[in-house]
Amino acid sequence: MHQNQGGRVFGRHLDNYAEKALKDAKERRNGTIDEIGGKENVINDAVLTKDGWFKMDCPEKVLQYQQEIYEFLHQREQESQGLQLSINQRKINETMRNTTIRFVIKQAKLYNMKSETLFQTVDLIDQAIQHINPEADRLELIAITCLFIASKYEEIYPPPLGVLLRGTELRVREVIDMEKEILYKLNFNVISDNTLIWLQLIGELLGCNKRYLDLIKQRSMYLAELSLSSDRFLSIKKSTIALTIFLAVEIQFGYQKTQFQWDRLSQHSKPSKDSKSIKIICLLLKKLILI
Repeated sequence: MHQNQGGRVFGRHLDNYAEKALKDAKERRNGTIDEIGGKENVINDAVLTKDGWFKMDCPEKVLQYQQEIYEFLHQREQESQGLQLSINQRKINETMRNTTIRFVIKQAKLYNMKSETLFQTVDLIDQAIQHINPEADRLELIAITCLFIASKYEEIYPPPLGVLLRGTELRVREVIDMEKEILYKLNFNVISDNTLIWLQLIGELLGCNKRYLDLIKQRSMYLAELSLSSDRFLSIKKSTIALTIFLAVEIQFGYQKTQFQWDRLSQHSKPSKDSKSIKIICLLLKKLILI
């Protein structure tokens, strides 16, 4: 195993790696954008809005199957009781996890990856933490490996591993070995019903005031990304997080602007304003002085 030189301290320099990778990528682009996902942007423009939501006339929304998909996912979530995760009794703490998630968010944006890739990567990281219980100095390796795995599933043109390793001291062999370990631990079940999947599905079923559609989607996506970096959401079902996000948007904008049709949800009811999840979101927003 490759030994890091200079005694790299976790958390102190991790955020800087993304900045270094960004600068390095810009210097290397010189017209060849395919290796960092540029070609896929042409495809995404045809089916996605700038905020990552499917365009209204996109067949991939499969409108005629939405209710069946919704009921199926709800049944599967009930059977599994949701994926209950926690960093309690683990070798890492909340600060270490949050630093890792921020690093992944920067990397995903750097390489023009889809929102699906980002949310799937974070879910893989949390599962890897549960099964492997890594030391703090292995979190960077786990983060890059999970991003690599998720990008191969979600991206049409995933960035090559060598590109993802720019700005880090990791070696390709280390990532390949970690990929094997994670896949074996998860029994190769790397696709989960993450928050984004529920957010998109429930959002379509709820409907909203078309006049404020873009504003509602932007704030919903912002809250969804915000939930990624807080370990307080780990023990909450993904469908509950999505429902809470829409409730928080309704509280902030008011019903006249949102006009969500909560009665359209056959398997869920409108969350309580006193629920645990809504209190967590309000707390996060207050920390950022947004409300």
